[in-house]
Amino acid sequence: MAEIRAPKERTCTQCGRSERWDEDAGNWRVDDEVGDVYCVHSWDVTGSFTPVEES
Repeated sequence: MAEIRAPKERTCTQCGRSERWDEDAGNWRVDDEVGDVYCVHSWDVTGSFTPVEES
């Protein structure tokens, strides 16, 4: 059976904004720096992260 999963953290490759998923709030939370408020964020969720995991 395959499980679809989401990333728990992400970082914008353009402005450096980093966020973590807050399970309690059901929302992304900014870690430290908010980055560029005008940036159209390009998240680094590629390459090593695979959303489908075989069990």
